[in-house]
Amino acid sequence: MTELHSEAENIENLAQTIMAAFKARNIQAGEVLQYQELYPYLQERYPKYKDVQKEAEHHLAKLAWVTPAPEGLMLTQVGESSLADTNE
Repeated sequence: MTELHSEAENIENLAQTIMAAFKARNIQAGEVLQYQELYPYLQERYPKYKDVQKEAEHHLAKLAWVTPAPEGLMLTQVGESSLADTNE
């Protein structure tokens, strides 16, 4: 794995990994990806996720791709459209 040198790159890469988790779990707009499902996915694919997790979640919320929920992250319609665009 390539070593990343900037926190901004780590945040962006983790944000992309979180979005990949939505896609892998087939989460639709308005549905919540539970942290209990998300954390094992992140641990496997991005072991240092805890370093920038809050920043990555905030970044995705600013993009309007997710909305924080007590039990996880809810995918928005904008986020779902973004995932659909990556399929093309």
